[in-house]
Amino acid sequence: MKALLSWLARTALLYVLLALAIGLALTLPADLAGYLARETASFEEVRAEIAEERAAAQERLERRAGEVAALPLAALEERIAALAARRERIGREIDRLEGGFLSAYRPSRVLARKRAELELALVESELELLRAAREPRRELDRASAWLERNPTMPTKDAIAAARSRCTRDRQGLAAFDRRWRIDREAREMLLSERSELVAAVRASCRLAETLARRRERALAAGVEAGRARGALEALRPRDLPDVAQGIPRTLLRDILLKALYALLALLLVPPAIRVLLYHVLAPLAAKWPPMRFGGERGGNADAPAFPPAGESRVSLAITLGEGEEALVRQDYLQSSSLSSAKRTHWLLDWSHPVASFASGMRFLTAVRGTGEDVLVSPVKDPLAELAVLEIPRGGAAVVRPSALAGLVRRTGEPVRITTRWRLFSLPAWLTLQLRYFVFHGPVRLVLKGGRGVRIEPAQRGRIVGQGQLIGFSTDCAYSVIRTETFWPYFLGREPLLKDRIEQGRGVLLVEEAPLAGRSGLRRGFEGAFDAVLKLFGV
Repeated sequence: MKALLSWLARTALLYVLLALAIGLALTLPADLAGYLARETASFEEVRAEIAEERAAAQERLERRAGEVAALPLAALEERIAALAARRERIGREIDRLEGGFLSAYRPSRVLARKRAELELALVESELELLRAAREPRRELDRASAWLERNPTMPTKDAIAAARSRCTRDRQGLAAFDRRWRIDREAREMLLSERSELVAAVRASCRLAETLARRRERALAAGVEAGRARGALEALRPRDLPDVAQGIPRTLLRDILLKALYALLALLLVPPAIRVLLYHVLAPLAAKWPPMRFGGERGGNADAPAFPPAGESRVSLAITLGEGEEALVRQDYLQSSSLSSAKRTHWLLDWSHPVASFASGMRFLTAVRGTGEDVLVSPVKDPLAELAVLEIPRGGAAVVRPSALAGLVRRTGEPVRITTRWRLFSLPAWLTLQLRYFVFHGPVRLVLKGGRGVRIEPAQRGRIVGQGQLIGFSTDCAYSVIRTETFWPYFLGREPLLKDRIEQGRGVLLVEEAPLAGRSGLRRGFEGAFDAVLKLFGV
């Protein structure tokens, strides 16, 4: 019954969710499709739309230019003021459109900004036209007003007749002035003849001059009106700028496509690389000649046998012999006898200061005293265990310094540590370990490892997982072998290569659980740091 009710509840919840999803799909598709279409437009589509709108704006500007010639002066001034205010508003709108998330790459914002820039160019072009038409309109209005006040223009014949009358009147006055003085004075006294002649001259000559000026002004007004009309009719707007030039070629659609390609690369390239490594490089690395560290001829048949080693334990009690000195990391020294001599030993090996410091073999505690016991235990690592590898005189072992918790050496005799580089070895590059540290005996190495360290003979050869092998004696041959199964490697559960130890009478050192105690973020950081240390053999 309980299972039935649970199934009914899940089914009802699924039904409600499906109904909500279908209802949402029915109410949003038009807006959502339009939004997606706007935001995923390509560069060519945006440019074509801007070009179409530019052509339409140019037509509007041409049409308005034809209307400018008929506008009166007051309408021109009003239109200029309105366009100036509109230009300010468009400028503020462009500034607003400049901001925003990905505004330079979103097609909708690019289109809105380019439309505003196109509208601003249209307003500025129309303002330029109106301002250019203002003075011709003023001249035309002035000339037209004068012509309205003076609808008729004196003819040349009327002006010539007036001038002839002026000439005759002047001649009559001159003839009168040539009379005898007594006659002139008598005529002037009795008839005021000279005064009448002077008045007639003034009137006729003034009339002639007035008619001439009126004709000249009328002609000038006509010329001025014609010139103003010609200037108004000749007004042509300049071509609007191509605002599409500033459109970035990379828009949101291109960014999304590049992100998709990058995602596909992230998804497909690693598997492809894994296939290439497994089927091409790993077989080559497996056939590569083994690395040998026992001498120039690659072996050390006369190397002494290593004493048997005990099992790893959480704590080890090390008894110092005569003339022996223990160097122990501070976080592994649990206790020591009260009578033993102690001092600080700064670095494991001054000839390799960086490796000593990076591996943790720094600020060591040196303990001396014949027969004294030194108790070594991982104080801060609850999952680590310890084992002792005794390297006899004449023997040597390849060991990572980071696997050391301490060592026992002869007092006053530094441990001989040499390094071997393998820069031209394909397995070294694939395993990311180019340098190897070789510890020469006599010395007792205190090894640490997660869940313990296994010291086992390498007589028949062994295959060990990557990261578990922390060392081997130099009479062994070290090589790699491809992991046996492909799919676990392909899915990231197994490493590409495993370590192979063969052809030796010595021992190999295996850490039981290298990643014990690490998880999540800590494993990632420590794993990256360990990879860098491993590259240089630390």
